[in-house]
Amino acid sequence: MAQLTKRSARYWTPRADIYATKDHVVVQLDVPGVNIEAIDLQCEKGMLSIKGERSFNGDEERQYYRVENVYGPFERYFEIPRTLDVEKVEAKYDAGVLTLTFPKTEAAKPKKIAIQAS
Repeated sequence: MAQLTKRSARYWTPRADIYATKDHVVVQLDVPGVNIEAIDLQCEKGMLSIKGERSFNGDEERQYYRVENVYGPFERYFEIPRTLDVEKVEAKYDAGVLTLTFPKTEAAKPKKIAIQAS
């Protein structure tokens, strides 16, 4: 029988996807079962930190034969380039996925250069 106690909880690493669109860079973390109040997001000195904890809420009357999910605290850090506007970042949590959307600054967007004939 599996026994899970507070002492057996260990750090785990949520998987992340990071992609760019024309106007944004999006960071998505898979954090199913994590209460939104248990997530701490901070941007400081070009670094995004995401910390949180997935708690084990097992019923003491249950006898677990197997516990495969990982419980406990997590931390992820990502470098944020200056070409992203951290003042306008949007954070959403839906169906166990945390999505952070960073708008690109004007300096980061591609500029068309006109060619003049001489």
